[in-house]
Amino acid sequence: MKRKKRERHSLVGGNHAADPLATVFHLFLLRRRHRLLPLLSASFGCLLFVLAAVSVFSPPPAATNDLLRHPSPVNTGATLVAHLKVDQNSFQIPDSGGNLGRHLWSSRESEFYFGCSNASHKFLTAHVKTHPNRYLVIATSGGLNQQRTGITDAVVAAYILNATLVIPKLDQNSYWKDKSNFDEIFDVGWFISSLSKDVKIIKELPSKGGKVWTPYHMRVPRKCNKKCYENRVLPVLNKKHAVQLSKFDYRLSNRLETDLQKLRCRVNYHSLRFTDPIHEMGQLLVERMRMKTKHFIALHLRFEPDMLAFSGCYYGGGDKERKELGAIRKRWKTLHASNPEKVRRHGRCPLTPEEVGLMLRAMGFGSDVHIYVASGEVYRGEETLAPLKALFPNFLSKETLATKEELAPFSAYSSRMAALDYIVCDESDVFVTNNNGNMARMLAGRRRYFGHKPTIRPNAKKLYQFFLNRSNMTWEEFASKVRASQIGFMGEPNEVKPGRGEFHENPSSCICEDSEAKARGSPTLRNQIPEQLKSEENNKMDTGDATDEQSTEDEHDSSDMVDYSEITDGTNINTIQLKSDQPEVEEFFSD
Repeated sequence: MKRKKRERHSLVGGNHAADPLATVFHLFLLRRRHRLLPLLSASFGCLLFVLAAVSVFSPPPAATNDLLRHPSPVNTGATLVAHLKVDQNSFQIPDSGGNLGRHLWSSRESEFYFGCSNASHKFLTAHVKTHPNRYLVIATSGGLNQQRTGITDAVVAAYILNATLVIPKLDQNSYWKDKSNFDEIFDVGWFISSLSKDVKIIKELPSKGGKVWTPYHMRVPRKCNKKCYENRVLPVLNKKHAVQLSKFDYRLSNRLETDLQKLRCRVNYHSLRFTDPIHEMGQLLVERMRMKTKHFIALHLRFEPDMLAFSGCYYGGGDKERKELGAIRKRWKTLHASNPEKVRRHGRCPLTPEEVGLMLRAMGFGSDVHIYVASGEVYRGEETLAPLKALFPNFLSKETLATKEELAPFSAYSSRMAALDYIVCDESDVFVTNNNGNMARMLAGRRRYFGHKPTIRPNAKKLYQFFLNRSNMTWEEFASKVRASQIGFMGEPNEVKPGRGEFHENPSSCICEDSEAKARGSPTLRNQIPEQLKSEENNKMDTGDATDEQSTEDEHDSSDMVDYSEITDGTNINTIQLKSDQPEVEEFFSD
């Protein structure tokens, strides 16, 4: 009490005595101080509590991944290039690819390898082995490239069964709803004549008793080998004389006698030609690319909504993305619930367009490189493509190279449009695939057969970690890791062991090495290669373990497989049935 009186006295009699207003204000503060201090303490306490709650319940910085988020549509041009530079001090993306001491547009030692698919002297011709009353009809499945595998394998199946092959029926009821017939996509006359020594092929079944002959319908399991066909299909064929195998895709084993593998190659790489209108339009697109640049990349982007929904991957688009892709995914009743993080970690998610661009820049391709993009409607359109276009401004497609009028005869048919992309991708100097689907496999095998032209398949399992942690690296560190991870994924000779993986992707039985020229260090002209180099021992079986991807696929198909050696000719053919037609979801969207 005495202390308060002294304070009042000092205020009244001190320096403030001359200023009455100041004196009154200080007296007010002294009287209210015991009330203001608790109020201020409570306010600061509440503020600290709110800050602590925010720090606890908000996600850590590592949980947000700029790479997975779709780029903002407002970021264009120079602004977007700056946006791609995660750390201006370390991760600066160069415009040029740099000098890596290797040629970007060719494979090492490719000049010493060539396609060789001639039949051996032990291979019986069609007029010797074809039975007069056996007809095999094939109904293919899926999109253009999936159907191409079925057509190729159908010829080999007919050869195994000593049967006449009827021109295969194309799938007109799948997702793509393309009503094209075989002769509207492929040159049917060339197909028949070029294979006349191997298998007898006719355009349609003959009539039976003056009436249309309806073949007996059945299915074979996936990866069915020679004994499988002889034990399952041959007894039916001997009784019914005309059999149709439905859902015919990947119904032939990867492991066959070398002569049968070479027949596969003759069909796929020599006998399956597109019709003149498709071929001419495809070549026109290639010519227009060549007018713009000496070398170009073809990119099979595969970033359409259906592909992303089917893969079960997530790209950081929040509830909107989950809702949009989830609705599409519900179309397939047999798809299990996905774990997006696990799928991506295992390398089964397509790279984003930005990730593809970063990979290519790290591998040495500069911003002046021209890219032809083979793709359907990209998920979220230009917003998603903007980072890739910022890295590679010379961004082209069939729609930008040709007019609507030029594309009009093809635009209403998905298979014909896919055929145009197939031609340009095949003719490109470097082909980049963004998933290991049917088109990727078919083109990878074809490019190996015709000179091992570079074919880049992203090693997504390893790249995932680099993209995730790129903000913690310099560009040089990132680029070095990308290049190291892509060793073995470039389409070079002997990159994959013989017998491994899908045969259409790695047709090792049909690729020969000019070892003498390789030893000399100079390639021999193709027409001067000794005949013994063009054929190998044809009685051996292709062996080898499957790749990780193939192992997974084989495990998925194992429920269809049985021990065919236990099936005898006395089996009741009416019991040789498989489960009813179900959508083959694992290949459904891989074209």
